[in-house]
Amino acid sequence: MDGYVETTLEARIQQVVNDYRATLYRDGGDVEVLQVDKDGVVHLKMLGACIDCPISLLTMKLGIQRLLKEHFAEITGVNALTDVSLTDLYDREAVVHKSVAKQVARRQPTLHNA
Repeated sequence: MDGYVETTLEARIQQVVNDYRATLYRDGGDVEVLQVDKDGVVHLKMLGACIDCPISLLTMKLGIQRLLKEHFAEITGVNALTDVSLTDLYDREAVVHKSVAKQVARRQPTLHNA
């Protein structure tokens, strides 16, 4: 078979997610495919505005999960991970504080003892 390239399930999933990514970008969000486990669950990391968006669960289940299940019979579900806990979703101030703290920490110069 000329031109045939075998790809992994993860690579094929990534391509489908890439095609869906424009939908996420419109609202300032993104998603990263972390892995597909032995049970067929795709583990994703929600990024950008998806981290604390109140409808990100809906986007994940009705958008990404539905799309992946339509394309891949071996996919049984999707699990989304974020850096924000569920309790933080109800406390916007905590979310903002964590986000600012991370940005400040990234910008802090490393101090070395002479």
